[in-house]
Amino acid sequence: MDTLFNKLNEIFKSHSKIVIMAHNDPDLDGISSSLALNYILDKLEIESYVFLSKKEFVEYNNSVSQLLMRVNNANFLYPDNYKDVIDENTGLVILDVHQRERIEYPDILDDIKNVIVLDHHIKNNCYIRDTELFYIDSTISSMAEFMVKYAKNLNINFNTLLSSALLAGIEIDTNSFTLKTTEETFKAAAHLTSMGADSVLKQELLKESKDDYLRRADFIRSSYVINKNIAICPLTVLKTSKEELAEIAEELLKFEYIDASFAIGLLSENEVGVSARSIGNINVCDIMKILGGGGHLTNAACQISNSTVKEIERKLQKVLGELE
Repeated sequence: MDTLFNKLNEIFKSHSKIVIMAHNDPDLDGISSSLALNYILDKLEIESYVFLSKKEFVEYNNSVSQLLMRVNNANFLYPDNYKDVIDENTGLVILDVHQRERIEYPDILDDIKNVIVLDHHIKNNCYIRDTELFYIDSTISSMAEFMVKYAKNLNINFNTLLSSALLAGIEIDTNSFTLKTTEETFKAAAHLTSMGADSVLKQELLKESKDDYLRRADFIRSSYVINKNIAICPLTVLKTSKEELAEIAEELLKFEYIDASFAIGLLSENEVGVSARSIGNINVCDIMKILGGGGHLTNAACQISNSTVKEIERKLQKVLGELE
């Protein structure tokens, strides 16, 4: 990857400043890798900013808000002030996502034309085009793992907070090192430990509220099994989030005999989301592609407009029935 990292260095140094942005409602992987890149660019003496759509950190999920409230050396930009900072030579780095509609603030693409995309998800047809660099590596566990490799290439060490956050990001994206985990993933985790990643701090970042845990448990209680090894959990609430669907799908995988899991819920008035997980012997990416989504062999999702949870549940049952 040395060639890639050298190319990134050249691109970053060619711009007056860099804006860093993850996907909407970012998870710990998206935010920790954004902060890590901000840290790396600071060490390279390149002006950079992390873009957030919400100024109140508590509006993000608990892990992300806990991390953001502990950070004191990052430059943040928001929708109401970024135009005062950017210029024609500003570069935009998009992390952990490659579709325009899924980035934290899509309108920024109308103002910044120099775009670099770095992602670890399987390429979707609706990807951002006309970029300076478009790089996807679906073999790595997370963007956190990518940033560890980049920092190691540059001989840059992260501080304790960032090291702990990146380790937590890897843990989340691998479901505690059970999915999408390779030798390189463990090497990245070990390197973060050598840089000072703190297990207590990591666990603090991963904590959740009792109410969230019980809410998820109620949904899981209503799940059911088809094909003897596939769990489906349709959420009956009026609105959920992609993060909650992902958490439920991952929890379902922990049960005996379950090889794949699907959580279905209403993301907005006109959009249904499906989060899919697998231990590896069922390709959930192929299943999600049939419904219009994509992802990895073991980690995939889709969002469907103008439909209902019950309609998507029936479509999913039909697709899964054909697997038998």
